[in-house]
Amino acid sequence: MSSLETLNFANLSQRRRLLRAGLALLCAPVPVQAQSLMHSLSSLAESPAVSLPRTHQIDRVLAGRPRRLFVALPDGPVPRQGHPVLWTLDGNTVFPLLAALLRQRSARPADLRGPLPVVVGLGYPGEAAYDQRARADDYTLPGTAGASSAAGGQADRFLDLLEQLRPWLAQQMPIDPARHTLFGHSFGGLLTLYALFSRPTLFQRHLAASPSIWWGDRVVLRHCDAFVRRPPAPPAKGGRLVVTAGSLEEGQSHADPERQRRQQVRRQVSSARELVANLGDVPGWHVEFRLLDGEDHGSLVLPSAALALDLAVEEAATHGQDASDGGAPRSNMSSVLKRSGDS
Repeated sequence: MSSLETLNFANLSQRRRLLRAGLALLCAPVPVQAQSLMHSLSSLAESPAVSLPRTHQIDRVLAGRPRRLFVALPDGPVPRQGHPVLWTLDGNTVFPLLAALLRQRSARPADLRGPLPVVVGLGYPGEAAYDQRARADDYTLPGTAGASSAAGGQADRFLDLLEQLRPWLAQQMPIDPARHTLFGHSFGGLLTLYALFSRPTLFQRHLAASPSIWWGDRVVLRHCDAFVRRPPAPPAKGGRLVVTAGSLEEGQSHADPERQRRQQVRRQVSSARELVANLGDVPGWHVEFRLLDGEDHGSLVLPSAALALDLAVEEAATHGQDASDGGAPRSNMSSVLKRSGDS
């Protein structure tokens, strides 16, 4: 027998031994302990869904459409001035993130956790993460004749609803009227900017995560310019706006030509920077831009949500140089975004 034939025979014998060993493992009896465990567990289909303690939801028709209201309550004593409130848009997806973060912080030692907010989410009935048609209707601004993407445009109706919900919430628990924060992402970030420009007394703090400034031929910039020309009186403790964007949202190459085109047209990072720079000199309002390293339009939601939770409980707004030129003073929010960078 040649050396090559000997080698092939040896390899064949080895493969057969491995196959027999594998079959033996598959046919081996399940240990008694594992059998007991398997019998004690019900199937996933028969198991209840996960729920978070101290959370509630209410389904109602409000402001012309079915809606779902989510509320998460913090543990611990009520602050002397009442609870701060963090309002979040896209509640079906973002509220569970914030409720889990709130629960984690509630479990920390009292001397480390600081004040905790009530979290209120606005969403829609159903299991979908996003109701794209409803959010496009609720979160977008009234368009102009001939503007692109001018469908929707019910932002004022939605802000009316938020304004009407505030006294209802104050009846449920002690609320600090001077610490209301609005958090929104994408179209929700667009609405957050519009809330600041059109109703600056409705919220004292705003966090717009990768806002859709491009929408409706950038009509929100007209409201921004009007805000700069005639600045409203700021809240007693100063107003705050934080705008975030992901470093991967612009300047990246994509195999999909349509995605590449959208990135170039929308200019998510550049548009956010320019808006913040335009607002930098408005008296009484501290405006800050955060570029989140390694994040894209979707992945920046979680770090932005953690940032919003910190923003909601700040004792007072910090005034100083705008973060877009690298000189903004740091708050405890810095610890949340280990990978964030100011530009």
